[in-house]
Amino acid sequence: MKLNLKYLFAARYVRSPKSHSVINIISGVSIVAMAVPVAAIILLLSIFNGLETMTRELYQSIDADLVITPNAGITFPIEELDSAAISSVAGIENLAYVLEQSALAEIGDNRTIVSVKGVDQAYTSVVPLADNLMLGEFTTHADSIDYVVAAFGVLQDLSSLRATTVGTTLNLYAINRARISTLIPVGGYTRRTLPIAGIYSIDEENRSMVITSLQAAQSLFNYPGRASSVEVKILEGESADAIAERLQQAVGEGFEVRTREQSNSIYRLMALEKWGVFFIAVLVMVVASLSIVGTLVMVVIDKRDDIHTLRTLGARADLVRGIFIAEGRLMAIISLVIGLLLGVGLALLQQCFGFVGIDAETLMVNAYPVEVHLTDILLTIVAYAVVSYLVVNLTVRALLRENNKE
Repeated sequence: MKLNLKYLFAARYVRSPKSHSVINIISGVSIVAMAVPVAAIILLLSIFNGLETMTRELYQSIDADLVITPNAGITFPIEELDSAAISSVAGIENLAYVLEQSALAEIGDNRTIVSVKGVDQAYTSVVPLADNLMLGEFTTHADSIDYVVAAFGVLQDLSSLRATTVGTTLNLYAINRARISTLIPVGGYTRRTLPIAGIYSIDEENRSMVITSLQAAQSLFNYPGRASSVEVKILEGESADAIAERLQQAVGEGFEVRTREQSNSIYRLMALEKWGVFFIAVLVMVVASLSIVGTLVMVVIDKRDDIHTLRTLGARADLVRGIFIAEGRLMAIISLVIGLLLGVGLALLQQCFGFVGIDAETLMVNAYPVEVHLTDILLTIVAYAVVSYLVVNLTVRALLRENNKE
């Protein structure tokens, strides 16, 4: 009954007009000021969720589910790894050996530095890079001929980004480790001339890569029988982390197994950005909550006669204090509800209709991607509850103590 009485008085104070109209205006502004950061947090976290999903879908076309790399050195002999033992690990669908190094690409008089990725025949069943072809076919070896599939950025840098480029040849130069000499550099490089089978496009980060056969890369870099990594595809629905642990036991201490998230730093960067924005928004919420302080100060001053009447009728100090704490909490709850409705509503509208667009031709979407997650809403509610609880309680206690109302 005591708790209900507090909230009955508090609800009355929230609804009823104050003796000074400016207090009503300030109360409304305080509620809005607290609601806006809540809506902003929901929107910002939803945008980051959408960007993270878009990034995952984008990099699924270039990054394997799992990658096995040597702990020492850049390359390793292929026979050191037992392909049958790797394939027998539960949850693995397929694997492909890869050799990746830098080289110089040349078409005519134009040259640029590229990353050459040599892959075996199983690569297309591990990484669906062929889904991003702009022109031609994804072919690295056919009829005893090695081919290259070039990123659009490579041909752009070589001034050869044309429909007729498919079928022309690309020269690749790499340092010949077997014959390099600092005194007589003649013959210190190897050259391979390969026809272009296709052109693909992913993003700016992968704009300088060319894909060829594993044998062609081994010959170019003078790494016969060696690879730099093994890329692994897992079965749909399986946990990459769990399979990575089992695979690590199978390959031994000489190799390291990493998931897509561990291999590509962009996932960690996006997670840090998301939570960095969240904590900054919480600080904004703390600053906005100070508006309740001013409102409660004026309400306590406005209700001095009521406080005196209640004390005369025998109300104890904790009841008087509880009334104003309850009023602050009710204002905070109203702000929270408005903020949640506003934030979730705007996020869902953007998710369905894409009102806010992105002016970027290199992205796969033309509007900001948005995803509303229940965990983000709950986290926002918890953060708001902690901030509002501390602000309201500390403010009311300090006010009544200073005014000798306790």
